[in-house]
Amino acid sequence: MGGLLKHGNDDQVKSPDKKVNVNVSSISRKQAGFGEDSAEKIPTFDVNMRVDNHTRNAVLALSKATADKRSASEMVSLMIESYLESLTPQTRDTYDELVSMMETKDKLDYKLKSK
Repeated sequence: MGGLLKHGNDDQVKSPDKKVNVNVSSISRKQAGFGEDSAEKIPTFDVNMRVDNHTRNAVLALSKATADKRSASEMVSLMIESYLESLTPQTRDTYDELVSMMETKDKLDYKLKSK
């Protein structure tokens, strides 16, 4: 600490005791967590869907009767996937377009709410 106060002794320049090698690598802002991803994220949030008590009971019973003890939401997703396999190509195309429009609406609504 005392060496810091000797301003006039430039002739006694000390070299560092150790040589230090520093490896530098560059990363993008995206890798560092800044900026937006190029792929748009589809928001997922909970919603309610009105069904009568019999439909609810049937879905809950199916979800508990399976070996995996799925949730009601997972069971509905499985039933939708199963039903989609039986659709005609024209009906499936219509379904895909409608789902795409609804997902786009959800993205826009989510962006507006998060601002």
